[in-house]
Amino acid sequence: MTRLAPGLCRTVIMGALFVAGVGCAHAADGATAPASDAQTPYVTPQDDVDVSYDIYPPHDTSAVMTQRMRWSASTMMQRVDPGNAATYMITDYHAGTLTVVNADQKVKTIIPAPGAANVAMGQRAQGNWLRTGVSNVAGTPCTLWQTQDTDQRPSEICYTDDGVMMQVIRDGKVMVAATSLTRAPQGADVFAIPSGLKELHAAHP
Repeated sequence: MTRLAPGLCRTVIMGALFVAGVGCAHAADGATAPASDAQTPYVTPQDDVDVSYDIYPPHDTSAVMTQRMRWSASTMMQRVDPGNAATYMITDYHAGTLTVVNADQKVKTIIPAPGAANVAMGQRAQGNWLRTGVSNVAGTPCTLWQTQDTDQRPSEICYTDDGVMMQVIRDGKVMVAATSLTRAPQGADVFAIPSGLKELHAAHP
């Protein structure tokens, strides 16, 4: 199994979270239903977006983290930039790869993209989802859906009708909340891997 440093691993997990729910969402087969009649949400953004998030720690004594997520619907590529860090990651869901880039050290690490099988355009999630209400996060309406994470713990996620994750609530506590959402085309340069980087290989136990 590939091992990453704890902080980097957390960043990778959060990147998967932004486009595939809490790890339990799977692409549904067949046609999709209109938003008003949908029994499950889109869990992949259906359009290009640029979203900033606050990520709240499980313990109140820890600092709140920030991350920016940019998504290209046409290329199925995602970029996640943690706040105040030189490291960022580019995920290519068509290729099934995630590239971690450290610009300061001029190095990159390439690993399989987590949750790649769960990311599909134009299809709604499989699994058990319960619509519990509506909310407004960062000035954007979203629908609250209750589901379970990979540890079988109930979570409530607020998705826009076009699949942008706006908030995650677990055990009654907000874990992730969007602070801004911009729907705008994301250029290829956003997802370009800088040339001349040395490739480091992730450790294997």
